[in-house]
Amino acid sequence: MAVPKAAQRAVGASRLKHNLGTDSLKVANVLKKPHLERFRRRIEDALASVGQLRKDDTALALELAKVRKDLDRGGNEAELEAFREAVRERHYEIRLKGSRDVFAGEDEEGTPVFVEREHPEQVARADAFSDIALGRATPVDIRFEDYHAQLFVKARTKADDLRAMRYLKEWCLRENIPPMLEQIDLQRAYAFADDLKLTTGTTHVTCNKYLGRLAAYWQYLGGRVPAARHNVFAGIKLKGQKTKREQKERPFTDRELATLLTGPAKPHMLDLIYIGALTGARLDVIVGLKVCDTENGCLRFQPQKQEDTLRFVPIHPDLAPAIARRIAGKGPEDDLFPEWPPVRKKGSVRERSFKTSNHFTDYRRLCGVTHDLPDKRRSLVNFHSFRRWFISRLEQAEVPANLIAGIVGHKNGTITLDVYSEGPSMRSARRAVAKVRLPPLDGSPVREPEILSQRG
Repeated sequence: MAVPKAAQRAVGASRLKHNLGTDSLKVANVLKKPHLERFRRRIEDALASVGQLRKDDTALALELAKVRKDLDRGGNEAELEAFREAVRERHYEIRLKGSRDVFAGEDEEGTPVFVEREHPEQVARADAFSDIALGRATPVDIRFEDYHAQLFVKARTKADDLRAMRYLKEWCLRENIPPMLEQIDLQRAYAFADDLKLTTGTTHVTCNKYLGRLAAYWQYLGGRVPAARHNVFAGIKLKGQKTKREQKERPFTDRELATLLTGPAKPHMLDLIYIGALTGARLDVIVGLKVCDTENGCLRFQPQKQEDTLRFVPIHPDLAPAIARRIAGKGPEDDLFPEWPPVRKKGSVRERSFKTSNHFTDYRRLCGVTHDLPDKRRSLVNFHSFRRWFISRLEQAEVPANLIAGIVGHKNGTITLDVYSEGPSMRSARRAVAKVRLPPLDGSPVREPEILSQRG
């Protein structure tokens, strides 16, 4: 288990390990639970030792804060004093937990004298408890679980939320700043952003993703928690070097697409490639298709990225045989691609298409279709290159921009493709999709058209 940077000095390691004495993954999964819990407690104690409240103390402080609000509205002086005394008692219990007796010399009779010395981090922890209980401070993650519960985003995005909050709290500990909403003003939000790239070693794009997730959380808090009335993370972005045109990910060329379509692909891989090339859809929504998503001569794709609603794409004439073969003998709720089932591991943030992506990458490399650069983590051609190819071919066929946007689900789309009434927009979409022509697959020469767009 990885140890947060803020706790590594107290723990004495960057990772905690325990040998389970087995080569069996199933046996290991049975044996590991108590050790993981032990690791968590050890890390939690280490964080507490550097001034961060344990979860149980934070929960108690928040409960006391609720009581204080009720007393402020209608409590008498005796009740208020009893409340303050309870807070003081717990404050000193926390404060003295890390204290120790230190030799201070001898008295006049030569008897050793010891004095109690408090641990400064425990003092800070006790002060944080009192500040929360008395309503002077609000933990940065006070409504984080509620915020997560109302989100309708992918598990990977929720994982980004958790990571962003962890980075913020670790930064507060490093900078000796109480992790409270009242302490995070605009100046400190910028300081955190500047430090984020240095400490995480990630690109400015990834850092901006985390800053965006914090901004979304602060926006949620705005009308609910007075201490977060102002969204201090709104608009904060790190600048980085722009990617040169020759270093940007690009569409497949017709020759590359022909190579992939005529290579040694298994049937389910070949069908996947056809759908990608003739719909411009993203990989995850293709793998998630069900038989019922193929009705009315369209493919129905779930919302992705900035899309708000389902998206219907007319089935291209060259794609119809593959779809007919895939739905034959299946029920409406059966998967179109059972070869790539959903991730079964509970709590996994991986998308269903995780293994599909790996399989396609292996196949693409087997066919010799790649465009690698020394300083780039992934090839400039990948599954998303089908989407870029499809958009480029629609543009070359002089399909109007708003119709292209409606077909591929771009944010600036201004049309609704009415699949059930076969309205004018859908008829236009069918004609537009049919204009896309696959490259020759019979070995005849491929003439590369000019690439007009790399949008995706």
